[in-house]
Amino acid sequence: MTRMILHAANLNHLIPPGSLAGLELSLKAGINRIEVDVIPMKDGDFALLHDPKLENLSEVSGQVTEQNAVFIQQVKYKGLTHNIGTLSQAVALLQEYTIDGFLQLDLKPYAPLTQTSLRNLVNWVKPVQHSVMVSSVADWAVRVLHKMAPDLLLGFDPLLYLDLVQKEPREEGIPPFRVGAFGYLDDHPLAVQCWGKSSEYFEARAETLLQQVPAGITWFINAQLLDEAIDAGFNWIKYLQENGNTVDAWTLDMDRADLASRMAESGVDFITTNQLFEMAAHLKIQSD
Repeated sequence: MTRMILHAANLNHLIPPGSLAGLELSLKAGINRIEVDVIPMKDGDFALLHDPKLENLSEVSGQVTEQNAVFIQQVKYKGLTHNIGTLSQAVALLQEYTIDGFLQLDLKPYAPLTQTSLRNLVNWVKPVQHSVMVSSVADWAVRVLHKMAPDLLLGFDPLLYLDLVQKEPREEGIPPFRVGAFGYLDDHPLAVQCWGKSSEYFEARAETLLQQVPAGITWFINAQLLDEAIDAGFNWIKYLQENGNTVDAWTLDMDRADLASRMAESGVDFITTNQLFEMAAHLKIQSD
């Protein structure tokens, strides 16, 4: 059965996405699978933020990675009364509320994800480890986390290796840098020229990517990319499930309800959405 993951704790759209206030509201509402982004800071704590630049969301400026928890917790979102939160505060909330699922911490590699920073993350979540999943685009971090905490739920998004070509310019310095012969952003040699069918390309890339992270994790893949792979003749969802993993299709709201239906029909385990109740009603599934 397909389940919902609430993107950025975005239950009330008047509260900043990914904020501590949004997380608390979602937990109070009994939502069991919630995603927020985390960025490492210099004191070992993590900010509940997606953007690495404070000036983009507050009245202060600076890199999030250069701050500490005491400072960050006093910073308010621009034009709002809500303060920016930290992982230590999120863990305290999880100790207050029962969650029959997981809080997905999407770890952003805006600073080097060193052994020390990853150990800090493991230590912070240890009291609530049974209620936490750590996901990242950084496969190297996922591998290290698995060694440090074998029982920790983990997730991986392969967008640094294979991604759709978007209309908006890609953020500078973020791979893949090249559009391959099959029409996708892909720096791998398999994408240099068309050597076979698109289905064969997808299968070969999926097999290669599978080797980069531990088995038995959740893969977070752009829903449109999953759909195009299926149209090409390769069911990436089924392939990952047959290899012991679960799959999330992101991020689908009601403007793409038809794609969400196709993902559910294809057997995807999770759908990440900003419109949890509406999407669950559309798919006729449980909205927790």
